[in-house]
Amino acid sequence: MHVPSENLQLSARAAKVMAGGHLSPSRKLGYPVAFQSASGPYLYDADGNRYTDYHCGFGANVLGHCHPAIAAKVNAVMQDIDLIGAGITRLEVETCEALARHIPCAELVALCSSGSEATFHAIRIARAATGRKTLIKFQGGYHGWHDAVAMNVQSAASAVGYYDPLCDGIMEETARHTAVLPFNDAEAVSRYLKAHPGEVAAIIVEPIAHNIGSVIASDEFLADIRSLTSEHGVLLIFDEVITGFRHALGGYQSICGVTPDLATFGKAAGGGLPIGIVAGRRDVMEHVGRTGEGAVFMGGTFNGTPTSLAAVLATIEELSKQGTYERLSALGSHMREGLDSIVSRLGLEAQSAGFGSVWLLYFFSGSYRSYDDLLRNDDALDLAFRRKLVERRCIGQPLPLKRLYLSLAHTPEILDETLGVIEDILDELVGRR
Repeated sequence: MHVPSENLQLSARAAKVMAGGHLSPSRKLGYPVAFQSASGPYLYDADGNRYTDYHCGFGANVLGHCHPAIAAKVNAVMQDIDLIGAGITRLEVETCEALARHIPCAELVALCSSGSEATFHAIRIARAATGRKTLIKFQGGYHGWHDAVAMNVQSAASAVGYYDPLCDGIMEETARHTAVLPFNDAEAVSRYLKAHPGEVAAIIVEPIAHNIGSVIASDEFLADIRSLTSEHGVLLIFDEVITGFRHALGGYQSICGVTPDLATFGKAAGGGLPIGIVAGRRDVMEHVGRTGEGAVFMGGTFNGTPTSLAAVLATIEELSKQGTYERLSALGSHMREGLDSIVSRLGLEAQSAGFGSVWLLYFFSGSYRSYDDLLRNDDALDLAFRRKLVERRCIGQPLPLKRLYLSLAHTPEILDETLGVIEDILDELVGRR
């Protein structure tokens, strides 16, 4: 692919001053490109080329880029108040009141600046509230960059069932207090809790495992772990950093009818601005903000930044409009149905996956309930497909199993255009095999 000179120049400058040349390895697209502006469903690079965005800022841009309602609210707030860092502000009160109205588990709310911070704090709160150390997570679940959970996400087949850290520098002493169990397997949870009485502080789970595409927790599994945690004095944490606001204002807990003790939110909750939210039971959340025995320190200079809270309130207002989530789900259904039609026409061993406005292709056939099932995925074909998609200016993470997103700014016409590109790509890739 021909790369315009301005993209090359900016990428070369980035390589000299930015660690790794990017602000995260997951932002690498496979060739030098520097984005300069964004609007609705589109991105524009330094040379003015337009891209259709299915990355959506890791899912944060649920309304579309530079949404006028968010811009208006943020700009208005900036005229009145900036970072205070003392006392409280009206924006903090109004935001937490709005969150408590919509999120089933939210008797009390605390704010921070990112999803990883939110899960970090939720785990610390759970340990303080229970006096226990051990955490249970599930293979394939990603809950942030901190040592207690930065393991066993997209593991190689040989690493499943073993300690599999995401990177160097993780304190194994911390990580060893986390047990990794198979997703959608309540019996495994029950066995572990019975074998380790009084040791487990919390179970943290994505109700839809979107970090490995879209593996949905069954209603039975969620109900069972809710029952098991209550029975064993363990706190249940829903990691709704992806599912929250994207699938419903109240998170997936408002869809499945299972209420956790704690829940974390981020990404789409801020409509493109940084936010982290911890919500939960009053008696558990009261550990935050107190002093003395049982207190949990949840400091942060930018907790409750006015511009971020303005974006949260604007996002809530927009997503509360009648028919919003029906439109998002209809767009997702349109995309997945189109993908399945293409797969059928080409006779390809693949299937669409997703929920609501999240979509992707898995390159295998048959059902899937856990990470082990995803080991059947043709990662080489998946990667080739995603790289070709980026080359054709449809932006998403060029990594196997990763989810793609839609926003309210996408239209069926835009999706049909992309589906045509996808069919061309898959036809070319299948023809080469």
